[in-house]
Amino acid sequence: MLVELKKAEFDAFAEKHSQSNFQQSSYWAKFMEQDEWHSYLLGYQEKNEIIAATVLLSKDTPFFKKRYFYAPRGFLIDYKNEALLTAFTKDIIDFIQQKKGIYLKIDPYLPWYDRDKDGNLQEGGQDNTQVVEFLEKIGFSHVGNDFKRDMVQPRWLYRIDLRGKTIEELESEMSDKTRQIKNRNAREGIHFRFLPKDELASFVTIMKETSDKYHTLEYTSHFYDDLFAIFPKDTLKMAVVELHTQEAIATIEEQLTQAKENYYSQAFEQEDKQEKKQEQEETILRLEEKLQAYQETLQQHGDTVLLGGYFLVLYGKEIIALHGGILEEWKKLDASITLHDEVLKYAKENHYDFYNLYEISGNFDAKSPMYGSYLYKRNFGGKVIELIGEFDYIIDATLYRLLRRKFPAYYGIKTIRKEKL
Repeated sequence: MLVELKKAEFDAFAEKHSQSNFQQSSYWAKFMEQDEWHSYLLGYQEKNEIIAATVLLSKDTPFFKKRYFYAPRGFLIDYKNEALLTAFTKDIIDFIQQKKGIYLKIDPYLPWYDRDKDGNLQEGGQDNTQVVEFLEKIGFSHVGNDFKRDMVQPRWLYRIDLRGKTIEELESEMSDKTRQIKNRNAREGIHFRFLPKDELASFVTIMKETSDKYHTLEYTSHFYDDLFAIFPKDTLKMAVVELHTQEAIATIEEQLTQAKENYYSQAFEQEDKQEKKQEQEETILRLEEKLQAYQETLQQHGDTVLLGGYFLVLYGKEIIALHGGILEEWKKLDASITLHDEVLKYAKENHYDFYNLYEISGNFDAKSPMYGSYLYKRNFGGKVIELIGEFDYIIDATLYRLLRRKFPAYYGIKTIRKEKL
């Protein structure tokens, strides 16, 4: 029998579930209530043990006095148990009909196939086509199964599996260039830290430039204030990278001194040494230009320069790099490599199973708009995750046809605008 669960019992079940995610939590349900969504924590119990559950959100339509319903990244259930899935869905639909629902949308946090870092299917890997068939059999329509980016949430993700690997093994799976950059950054004064909440304004500045660049809605301080007020301590973090300019200058000066000593200690009269001479001269010139750039940075910005950051959600078995970026002026420093490397190590040291670099397009054509983002994330190892997509259970077919493309904006994931009420 379907019951409404208490907050504590729902979260205790949800955090340990194989499809655990922060949107299937009482905290996210409460957060969404501030955007005029109604929320319910529903579950099945068997012998006093919860065997299935879901956060269920609903929002009123403006004219028809009826509601949309949405289980974000839900249900939390064994989707291969057809009998349980059928019974749970039936009772959820009965519940929705009592609340004058038009339709239910779900987008389970469940991979479809196993894919490698290149997006190729892995032979012998999981295949959840059976789940798709079960959902369609019990009345759902599969509506989110392509490369479009106008779905409610991303269907393709890029995730690093941390289980059973040491930090050294994880770093060995990164590209050679990525390892070189992170080592160079460590020498040249690029540092990682978590911002305390009283430095939120600095983080919002980064997010504003990111939203302007990618044409998403604005990331406001009110959005973050509300999240920090609702979610437990240490489940949300602002990860940033900074340049310590004087440290960078000292490193470059040392490298430049060594390069000049090497140059002047050698004889280049022989013709076969002229190429080596030119290489060393180019190295000296490059270091001199770099030194000048850092000296100008010190004069203009001071010793500590905020380069960029990411907003992290730490929930259940994974850390998600939900959104963020590097300020355009500092992109050339490749500081994001340091940021993700440090978060990966933090995730491993704190016993998370996954570090989720989040959205990619799933279109592996080099001409696709988000192909560069995918290539960047692939440098860290990991693999492509293809979720099974969106499913709609239609209750009022007439209103569904009319309103399907008017699904209310689901703020807080890809596009965020949270104004103070």
